[in-house]
Amino acid sequence: MSTLSARCLCGGVRLTLPDTFLYMGNCHCSECRKFTGSDYSSVGGIEADKVSVTAGQTHIRYYEKSAETVLAFCGQCGSSLFSHKINKGVFNIRLGILDTAPQSAPNFHIHTASKAPWHTPNEALKQFEHGPD
Repeated sequence: MSTLSARCLCGGVRLTLPDTFLYMGNCHCSECRKFTGSDYSSVGGIEADKVSVTAGQTHIRYYEKSAETVLAFCGQCGSSLFSHKINKGVFNIRLGILDTAPQSAPNFHIHTASKAPWHTPNEALKQFEHGPD
C-alpha cells in the first residue's frame, strides 16, 4: 500500500493518506459545483481516521452544509479539501489536491440530473441521475 500526499494551492495545508479509497467518482450536483468552482467534483472516499493533517491544521476552515456533511477548505487560499460525511465516517477527498497519483481513477458519475448544462460526462463510466444506493 502506498501513501499519497496532498496539499492546498498555497501549500499551507498538507495531508497524507493511504491509497485505499473505498470509491472514486465524479459528483455533478450543484453544491459540489459551487464548492469547487468547476463543472463537477472528482472525489475519493476514504475512512476519515486514515487521513492525517501533516501541516496547516489551523488553516483548515469548516462549513456545515448539512447535519450529514461538513465541507473543509483552506482559510488561506480557499482550496476545497474534502467533505466529511459524518454518519459514514468518510472523507470525500478532492482528487485535485493530490500530489501523488492514486492507483485507481474515478469510475462513476453521480447527480447527473443536475449537471452543468454545458458538460457531457464520459459515457464510458457508470452514471446515476442521483446518488447510488
